[in-house]
Amino acid sequence: MLKELKGTSALIPARKGSKGIPGKNMKLFKGKPLVQWSIDQAKDSKLFDNIIVSSDDAKVLKLAEDSGCTAWERHPGLCNDEATLDEVLVDHFFRQENHCEYICLLQPTSPLRAVEDIVKSYRFIKMKKWVSVVGVTWNPVMGWIQDATKHGSACLYLVDQRPNRQNRAKWFLENGAIYWVKSQALFETGDRVCNPGQCKLYEMPPERSLEIDSPFDWYMAERAYEYTRK
Repeated sequence: MLKELKGTSALIPARKGSKGIPGKNMKLFKGKPLVQWSIDQAKDSKLFDNIIVSSDDAKVLKLAEDSGCTAWERHPGLCNDEATLDEVLVDHFFRQENHCEYICLLQPTSPLRAVEDIVKSYRFIKMKKWVSVVGVTWNPVMGWIQDATKHGSACLYLVDQRPNRQNRAKWFLENGAIYWVKSQALFETGDRVCNPGQCKLYEMPPERSLEIDSPFDWYMAERAYEYTRK
């Protein structure tokens, strides 16, 4: 068991291998590189002892250094499509020199999160009863998985108990904007969510919950940015 864990760190994962939008992290979103939004939000929150930008892109790493962050050149084995963000987190924070008590994952694909979202969600990870915090937004989607089994597709609700919209008030979608995890729990499970029963859902409005993974997402995020500043 790791002892004497102190401090709070943010990790911003920004590898260059985006297929939906090539060079996405350095592409200008409303006047500045996409990854810069997460860097600035982390800095403006004034919560972090260390802000780490993890990338295999020299331009991103240079931007991180110029912004006063720790530029971490990610191992090539953690830069492919098969590598998970949980593996990236464990690879960095399990090293003795990087140990800390609280870890926040801020993905560059969520530039519309607010600084207040980072600050407010931090209050929950400090509580003893939560080991992780996940950013979510309300979404009453009636989900399906095509070809989920050898018997065909599967739905994510009970077909014989189809719920009306008003009965889906507590259905949420993970928005990818904010993840907090206690280091000890991450090391024990290898998973940033850890135990769902000890995971706090931090609700965010839909206009701050958009993820940019495609040109259409980019267009919608720009419109949402304008909407939030009216």
